[in-house]
Amino acid sequence: WSAKDDDALMAARASGYNWNQIAARYFPPKTPNACRKRYERLMERRNTEERDGVKVETMVEAYMEVRQEVWSVLAARVGEKWALVERMVRFRPDQQVRGKI
Repeated sequence: WSAKDDDALMAARASGYNWNQIAARYFPPKTPNACRKRYERLMERRNTEERDGVKVETMVEAYMEVRQEVWSVLAARVGEKWALVERMVRFRPDQQVRGKI
């Protein structure tokens, strides 16, 4: 797949073509499934790039808005302050938590 192919694939899909139409019209040697899989990979890459930027900032802001509410439920159950519970769980090594979840 070339960059030009990727652009054509994205444009065709955005135009509403299905995979059979895309393969036949733009990529005759490729199967509809090959077109679909390439599109999925491109979208995954695109989503990863977005997560690395703006989406991460949005998630951090949302987390900061609800963190007390989220951790308070667990804190009430174990009889501790929510900030202490957050620190204890968030900064605990993964291998200690992994076997318990």
